[in-house]
Amino acid sequence: MGNYPSRSDIVTAMTNPNVSFKSNELIGGNVIQKGSRVVQYAGGYTTVFPFIASDSKKVAIRCWIADIGDAKKRSQEISKFLKNLNSKYFVDFKYIDDAILINGKLFPVVVMEWVNGQTIKEYVNNNINNSAKILKFAEDFKEMVIYFHNQNISHGDLQHGNILIKDNGELVAIDYDSMYIDTLKGMNDSIKGLPGYQHPARINNNSVQPYTDYFSELVIYLSLLVYSDEPSLWNEYYETEDLLFSKDDFSNPNNSKLINKLLISSNPDIVELTEKLIEELSKNDLSELIPLEELLIDKREVTKESIFDKMEKQPNPPEKKKAKLPNPNDITNKF
Repeated sequence: MGNYPSRSDIVTAMTNPNVSFKSNELIGGNVIQKGSRVVQYAGGYTTVFPFIASDSKKVAIRCWIADIGDAKKRSQEISKFLKNLNSKYFVDFKYIDDAILINGKLFPVVVMEWVNGQTIKEYVNNNINNSAKILKFAEDFKEMVIYFHNQNISHGDLQHGNILIKDNGELVAIDYDSMYIDTLKGMNDSIKGLPGYQHPARINNNSVQPYTDYFSELVIYLSLLVYSDEPSLWNEYYETEDLLFSKDDFSNPNNSKLINKLLISSNPDIVELTEKLIEELSKNDLSELIPLEELLIDKREVTKESIFDKMEKQPNPPEKKKAKLPNPNDITNKF
């Protein structure tokens, strides 16, 4: 398809619908403007426009500004998969070839369902003094990624701008350009995500995989626990492109002031997950990483269970000691 258009070229085309719009999904519709400014949301490889279609329905129009490697196949396969999945965690979308004329060339777009919601940073900012709400969000996030794992998919770019919290509290993931599903096995891992959410080994990962979310999940979940426990930290990070951790924390965790601070937290949950973050950072390949739900098994509870197993194997244990042993069915996941 040759060179991709610039953001300014796309804006020019979107504001000249009579000339530029070539697909039925665009014809008769208009971008949303505030005064003379066209509303758009810039991503690393795309730009997104809130758009009023000819039927007066609000949708999102996504246009690529760079090559992500066979966008057509990715989009068509993911669209088909998500339609069949019919999950509340994803939005409907459609890939349209030759949809818009820009600088004399036709380019594709994706038309997506519009979602009204807050990004993670907006939600945390609006609830920073409500620990219960942030903890509830952390649990909802955990349930979402467990669902992803059960479906053998990964989003590929979990970060604060790609997860929305709707007014009813439901979570929705958006932006699927780096997603893994089985039919895309072997596709290039072109989009590496924001550094403050990614394991350092991501840069050397060649193809999309079902485990590319694992580290980002831990980063987001742990960050939410920290803000629920120590909201005063929020002012230091709200204006950054990170949620809490930075790529420098990950490249040299032993010298990270933040990580060392969390290791002596009065909250044992934060200490334990920070220790697990360090363990994950010691690994050299994404395939060695552990999903969030397994990381959240409390090491102290695992120790109890191990002790129980060992004592059960002892021949003829004394009855009074046996009565005092913990029941593994009573051991709960404290997260």
